[in-house]
Amino acid sequence: MSDNSSRRDAALKNLDKELKSRSRREKMRPLGVTLATLVVLVGLVGGIWYAATRGGDDETDTLADDALNEETTAPEEPQGPQECAYTESGEAAREASAPDAENLREDGTSDVTLATNKGDITVTVDYAQAPCAANNFENLASQDYYNDTVCHRVVVNDGMKILQCGDPSGDGAGGPGYTFPDEYPVWNEDGEKVEDEGLYTRGVLAMANGGENTNGSQFFLVDDETQLPNDYTIFGTISEDGLSTLDSIIEENEGENQDNNGDGAPVDEVRIETATVDA
Repeated sequence: MSDNSSRRDAALKNLDKELKSRSRREKMRPLGVTLATLVVLVGLVGGIWYAATRGGDDETDTLADDALNEETTAPEEPQGPQECAYTESGEAAREASAPDAENLREDGTSDVTLATNKGDITVTVDYAQAPCAANNFENLASQDYYNDTVCHRVVVNDGMKILQCGDPSGDGAGGPGYTFPDEYPVWNEDGEKVEDEGLYTRGVLAMANGGENTNGSQFFLVDDETQLPNDYTIFGTISEDGLSTLDSIIEENEGENQDNNGDGAPVDEVRIETATVDA
């Protein structure tokens, strides 16, 4: 075979190999695009995951630092809605028996008249809205628990106008020796947090507490719209005549306790002489 023939055959083989190589590259191109796309997606997802876990770690570290600054354990999660039960807790400021939680009234209303040295304040308790609190209030009133007790706290400022009562010890630390769970608007009837704001309006009767599910005997009466979170069980309303009495108490304390933002004991004692459940 001549040199020319050898060179021609070699060139044909090279051309054939080049054509086959191009064909394979064309066939592989979609797969290459797909693989490249997957690499990009994995990178993005990996980046998001990393950012999320980094953010979570940073937040956890911050919370852990805060917990160490305040206490050795993280705060407990909220307990959520609970069935009505009157649980023994602490020493009673005045002896009283708790209602029977198994046989609570759960509908209708009752009126209770708080006869004070400033005038009568009649309130209506709502058993359907907050049966645990309403039954407790009527039960304590029927046992004369609130008789001859002072309303130890009044708050009069731009964001709050309330009178707080219900502690026979008169210092704001006393209760009936038991506690019971929160109700509306802390929780609605479906066991969900109530998101509505501005519920503590003029004429509202609500339970005071020392934290979640620590209701006892103390309550507060709202004279004007009060900016509070939904942490306090609303169990009744104040009559118009009762609001007139409450107005005079609030007016009497306007401008007082200024060293504590208008929050303190009434300048002139407010005493519940009797609490009577109206027939």
